[in-house]
Amino acid sequence: MKKTVTFIKQNYILLGILLLASFLRIFHADFQSIWLDEIHTMIESDPSLSLKEFHEVILAREGMGHLYFFIVRIFHILFGYSALTARIFSVLTGIATIYAIYLLGKSLYNKNTGLIAALLLTINLYHISYSQEARPYALLVLFCVLSFYRLLLFLREPSSKNAIWYGIFTGLMVNAHFVSLITVVGQALLILFMLVLIPKKEKGSFFKFSVLSGIVTLIVILPTYEIFLKMTQYHSGWLTLPGPNGFSEIVRGFTGNTELLWFPFLLLAIFYFVTLFTQKQKIATAENLLSDKIIFSSLFLFCWIFFSIPITIIKSYLDEPMILSRYYIHLLPALIVLFALAVSFIRNSIGKGIIILIITILSLTDIFIVKDYYNKVYKSQYRELTIEIQNNNQQGDKVVSSWGWLMSYFFKSTGEPVLEMKLGDYIEAMKNGKIEIESFWFLDGNFNMYNLTTEQEAFLNENFTLSKNIQMYDAWARHYKSKKSPEFPLRLSSDRFIPKNIDDKGNLYIFENGSLTSGKVKLQKGQYNLVIKANSLPKEPINGEHAHLQVKMGDEKIGDYYLGGDENTNEKKLPFEIKADTKTKAQFIFDNDTFADGKDRNLIIYSVQIEKKE
Repeated sequence: MKKTVTFIKQNYILLGILLLASFLRIFHADFQSIWLDEIHTMIESDPSLSLKEFHEVILAREGMGHLYFFIVRIFHILFGYSALTARIFSVLTGIATIYAIYLLGKSLYNKNTGLIAALLLTINLYHISYSQEARPYALLVLFCVLSFYRLLLFLREPSSKNAIWYGIFTGLMVNAHFVSLITVVGQALLILFMLVLIPKKEKGSFFKFSVLSGIVTLIVILPTYEIFLKMTQYHSGWLTLPGPNGFSEIVRGFTGNTELLWFPFLLLAIFYFVTLFTQKQKIATAENLLSDKIIFSSLFLFCWIFFSIPITIIKSYLDEPMILSRYYIHLLPALIVLFALAVSFIRNSIGKGIIILIITILSLTDIFIVKDYYNKVYKSQYRELTIEIQNNNQQGDKVVSSWGWLMSYFFKSTGEPVLEMKLGDYIEAMKNGKIEIESFWFLDGNFNMYNLTTEQEAFLNENFTLSKNIQMYDAWARHYKSKKSPEFPLRLSSDRFIPKNIDDKGNLYIFENGSLTSGKVKLQKGQYNLVIKANSLPKEPINGEHAHLQVKMGDEKIGDYYLGGDENTNEKKLPFEIKADTKTKAQFIFDNDTFADGKDRNLIIYSVQIEKKE
């Protein structure tokens, strides 16, 4: 108890900063809808995926390692599968970074520098926003700060312990995002520079420890090699070259993207470099460099910040553009430390207090009043839009989107995935008879606006009535109601079945014991026949038996039978009754899959129709 009280007395300012950081990151963490990249996280960290499926979806859909998504998956298992759970992990990571940057600033210069750096990062809106996002950028910042903190300890006290810890956090940094590889280049050059300066008798041990840290880093990075190889061949197609103000805009974004904050930060940067350039030069030895905290901190931050800029510019112009503000978020702590050092260099305590107070007041004013960050919508409202669609889709109409794979996340409870097609392509498919003309919803966003040709508009007007037009922030949806009444026989389209084992002719396959489930159809009270045309594969029976099929409409079993091997004669009519107007779906269950004598029993369904009895 006494130790706790002593700790609080000695660190009450740090604890107050951490408390403020926690509030700013937890408050309204789930207010904004998750946007496209966060939907990726939710799908890829779904605990219902097997580890094999988890690995495959990360490999297919992501450009970074498994680590972040695996941790979020564990959080989902422990605390429930939700967007808030995923964001809470980022919140905790962001809070941990405040303490980590305190340790770095304290070790680099003094305790006050650490406290100032922690405060500046606490009230930094850029860091707050990414601490409330279900993506790995907050984790990247944490590991980057810890990597440089352990590098600092390693340079001051080369040992196997410090080398291993530095290697671990550097490897974790790369696991969080590959953009940090550029930062590792700067770290390696700093280590090489120190190797040149240290006394000859110490070079051997320092070199061995450096190699050890490199080996540990490579071991930790190793699980990402498949994705890294994929990323070397990746072409985004949507990133563009930086404009004339590209990097200044990124830095402005880091500091709040507001003139009021930009001015004091610019003054601090100028003061920092004036202080640095007026330092007297000592004999260039490792001991002198490490003892001169101002000179050493400048070299330390230079290796952190500088190399990321020219390397990314060169790559962007010679290969693939990669200039995006969030790809530089690992440089934010370096700028924060630079500003904290500049404040620490102010000898007048009143002046120091005034500049801290000004930045704090301006930052909080910008967050709560100017930008109204916690109450103003600034992310695409897919969550609210899809809820609205589900509330207004009592008929169970098909949902289409140019982001179909991602939007299916919101419709998981309905059991029907969203078809991924652009609106223009979907209309052309209907015009060409490839897709049935039926009522449908189309939703889009992320700056994709409603845009059709005159002919496509004419086709819609001829065949549909626009019954709903929903507009939300950077997200919209339209419901097109078919002008044609349902005609019998009603064909159940193969693209509405789950899973989608479909060949290029629209035939459905079941390859192992399991089921196919159709999309929902609305049927009125009455008597019907379900007409199935299917056959067993191969044509000859296996062990004297063809494929066996059970058929359900809704939850009611309406028949089961053995299929034949002849496509032309194997049509079956199964009667069923609808007792009240309802939405229902057909389900086909294959239950006698086998493999014998080199032959595998499967089944193929050519068509499914509903006939209405007179």
